Formats: sequence, C-alpha cells, structure tokens
Amino acid sequence: MLIEYYGHSCFALTSGSTKIVLDPYGPEVGYKMPQRAAAITTVSHDHFDHNHTAAVLGRTTVVRGGAPRQEGTVKIRGVLADHDSQGGSRLGKVTLFCLELEGLRVVHLSDLGHLLNAEQIAEIGKVDVLFVPCGGGDYTLGAAEADKVVQVLQPALAIPMHYRTPFLNRSLFPDLEGVDKFKAARGSSELKVTASDLGSPRRIAMSHLF
Repeated sequence: MLIEYYGHSCFALTSGSTKIVLDPYGPEVGYKMPQRAAAITTVSHDHFDHNHTAAVLGRTTVVRGGAPRQEGTVKIRGVLADHDSQGGSRLGKVTLFCLELEGLRVVHLSDLGHLLNAEQIAEIGKVDVLFVPCGGGDYTLGAAEADKVVQVLQPALAIPMHYRTPFLNRSLFPDLEGVDKFKAARGSSELKVTASDLGSPRRIAMSHLF
C-alpha cells in the first residue's frame, strides 16, 4: 500500500490499481491540492477543508456516513464522533473512517475533538495505520490529547495531520498549532506499508505532496 499526504487532513491510499482519497480540501485552505483520479473519495464531514470532491478527477464513488460497505477489495465503515468537546453542539459530528485493504486496517480520525469513549474504541477495533489530528486550536485534538488517543488505539503507525504549516491560510485557522509537540520523527511524502513492516507503535510526520 502506498500512502501519500496531500496536506491538512487529506491522504491518498493506493492498493494495486485502486486509489482512495480521504477528505479532500478546498483551495482556500492554502495548499495546492493535487489533481488525481480516485476510485473512492471519503468525506468525513461537510466542512470546506474536508469535502472538496471536485478536486478528484473523473468518476469517483463518494463515501459519507458510517454504513459499512465494500468497494472492490476495500472495506469501509464509519464510527460517529464529535468535532468538538461539547458533544458536537458547536462544530457538529464527524465520521471516523475505518478501511481494510491489503490485510491492513487504516483509520482516519477526521477532525476528532475529544478523547474516544469505550464504545468508540471498541467500534474502531484493531488499528495498523492511524491518521490523527494534532493541531488543536479548538478545531481538533491538541498534541497531548492526540497522544492519549494513540496510546489507547495502539497503532503500528500513527501519522499526524491537521496542523499548522507555512502554507496554511492562517486567517482561516489562526489558532492551529504546528506538529512539533507531537512528532517524534519526520518521514517522506510517501510511505509503503505491508503487514510485515508493522512493529511496535511509533509516530512519524510526513511532508506535503504538491
């Protein structure tokens, strides 16, 4: 499986001839979203920095919500969570997408704004690769909370997302923090993962692909 980080909360997963784009963002975010075709596009919630499906070229199956489904060899299901720590009353709900491909379980935590409860942890289950927001700023989990979620879910790989960079539109995200508090090492914009690669839990930061 090939993982590409397009910036913010957007990733592309490639397994064989199948490409999946997770949470594409609009141009106002500040990054130049790569124009790529994808068989599947997931949208965790309808905020402009997560639902810009027009960035995906050609025909794509857009997946929203938690209903389990299978697209080709890829299994997808969602777990409902809150965007904020007030039960979603301020920013609404998000879908935490759990994907299974190539024998790996990949989980995208969207704009999770609170620690997971026991029911959500059980629904998510085993995690091999975790995409976790860590920028805080009253938008998502901060670094300390993100670390607690990683400790609970115990993924083999935890990849931070939704944090401040020099490219981000600061007027839209004035309080978003950088990744420094969370990262332990910085990787590349691409990461090839197989089941045999996954060992003890660790964190990596990936550079942007544009």
